[in-house]
Amino acid sequence: MTTTLSSTTVSRWSNAALGWTAAAVLLLVWQLGAASARSPYFPTPIDIFGHVYDRWFSAGLSHGILTDSFYSDILPSIGRLLVGLAIAWVVGITLGVLLGRIPVLAMTIEPLLHFMRGLPGPVLLPLALVLVGTGSAMRIGLITFGAIWPVLFNTYSAVRQVPEGFEDAARSTRISRTGMLFRVILPSASTGIFAGIKVSTSLGIILLIASELYAASDGIGFGLSQAQRSFEFLTMWSYIVALSILGYLSNLLLVRIEHSLLDWHRLRMAIDN
Repeated sequence: MTTTLSSTTVSRWSNAALGWTAAAVLLLVWQLGAASARSPYFPTPIDIFGHVYDRWFSAGLSHGILTDSFYSDILPSIGRLLVGLAIAWVVGITLGVLLGRIPVLAMTIEPLLHFMRGLPGPVLLPLALVLVGTGSAMRIGLITFGAIWPVLFNTYSAVRQVPEGFEDAARSTRISRTGMLFRVILPSASTGIFAGIKVSTSLGIILLIASELYAASDGIGFGLSQAQRSFEFLTMWSYIVALSILGYLSNLLLVRIEHSLLDWHRLRMAIDN
């Protein structure tokens, strides 16, 4: 088992090194191409990252590094995204487990859920502005609505595919329903659940920016729109980079959590066996 874990760790580090090398090559090509073109529409990565630092991370150690612009440009978006995704994950996983465990419930409401899933989130933005208003509640609700479906249906599918042998073995130990859920069903379905969570995070970021492009007073989407209207191309690229970093860090955190949980589950199963 130790050999397997070691080879897995080496493989992860190799993949990470390959990814960072590819990113470095891409940035170098971008730097050389933009420097030679000297176009105001395509600044160099050095200029962009310098602007990112000056705008959001240049307050100094005495002020916690983060500038006032960070609290008005970035932090509101992160807060909305986290709240919207948290609601989507809790509701999606709960409903997905219920659908997977109660076939009658699935047959009753699954057609309605598929109909609602077919509604694109951005299309509902004008209606949300009228019904809810222009505050954070509207943006959080839009994120929740769009991000819930991948989690819900991936959880539903993963729960249905849990091998019956796992449940039969657990029942032979007279496990409780709560123990069945948290020690058998959810761990066995965790790979599918996390796949849905990662997709929902990407959709949540898209919907966050879409909602902040209209009638907003802060956030990444609002700043991006203002920079575009003012022809501040360096600032506009800075917001695009900030959005990319947000998406990358979100995915990296989820991957780390997934690996930790799955490694813990495998270790526990090995100990039980």
